[in-house]
Amino acid sequence: MQYPHLQKPAIHRVIIVQSVMTVLLSAVFFLNNTTAGLSALLGGLICLIPNTYFVARTFSRSGARAAKIIVMDFYKGEAGKFLLTACGFALVFALVKPLDYAVLLGVFVLVQAVNWFTPVLLKIRIS
Repeated sequence: MQYPHLQKPAIHRVIIVQSVMTVLLSAVFFLNNTTAGLSALLGGLICLIPNTYFVARTFSRSGARAAKIIVMDFYKGEAGKFLLTACGFALVFALVKPLDYAVLLGVFVLVQAVNWFTPVLLKIRIS
């Protein structure tokens, strides 16, 4: 029996928009200079990779029988997202020189801001 009102949300749209933003912002900053472009790309990826992990971890199950597992997946997904974000920043700060810190953090915040528009993105049909 199908319940159309209980379909999984199309959360992958958020990941698509974050990916496009990362590429576009990186391209714009690469036009300015290489360091800014690389910093923009890394800032976007530091946000995008953990969010992709969270979405994959959290939205893999559905159904009332899996409710407890889904709640645990949310906690595990959020913890994993936090750890991946922290590790991403630590690795970039330790290994990438030169780095434009303002661009890195600015693009991270802009790509993260896509999450604020998740309700809108879930209503829009992207085929």
